[in-house]
Amino acid sequence: MQKLFLLFAVIVYSLLAACGNNPPASTSTQNSNSAANAAQAGGANSSNVGVVSSHGGNMAAPGGAASGAPASGSAAKPPVETPELDAKIQKAEAKAKAPGAGEADKKAAAAAYFERADFFRDKGMPVLYKFALADYRRGLRYDPTNKDARDKMDEIVQIYQSMGRPVPELGNEQ
Repeated sequence: MQKLFLLFAVIVYSLLAACGNNPPASTSTQNSNSAANAAQAGGANSSNVGVVSSHGGNMAAPGGAASGAPASGSAAKPPVETPELDAKIQKAEAKAKAPGAGEADKKAAAAAYFERADFFRDKGMPVLYKFALADYRRGLRYDPTNKDARDKMDEIVQIYQSMGRPVPELGNEQ
């Protein structure tokens, strides 16, 4: 009788030892969802080193170092520098937001955004698609009737959807 009890106790102890360190199932689901959210937001981070998004994760710079770009939000910087286009956008947007700005000023701001969006889109680098999408969205605020820009934006959205990836929210902020 004692041997049977001892065997039972050893089995229970083994099961508790084997299962005791694992988190509950809901925590595992939360962890996997947070990993997916981190990938959506822009790729690997210090707590999620193994997951890297091909659409906006930290890229290695030509020297081999990480680019250091923020992972998400409107502060995220594309891995390709566009100082001329950035200056053009700033100038055009300042005119479009100025009191008494006309329709021509708004169309000029939209055109500047669309030019940079086309640059990102035409580079053929999937990591730049989210930046192109953001610029199309911002440009369409100034010129919502631009069918060409809307079609290109929709094309990028379809690419994300066909790959089963979430569509970035970048550019939706007001």
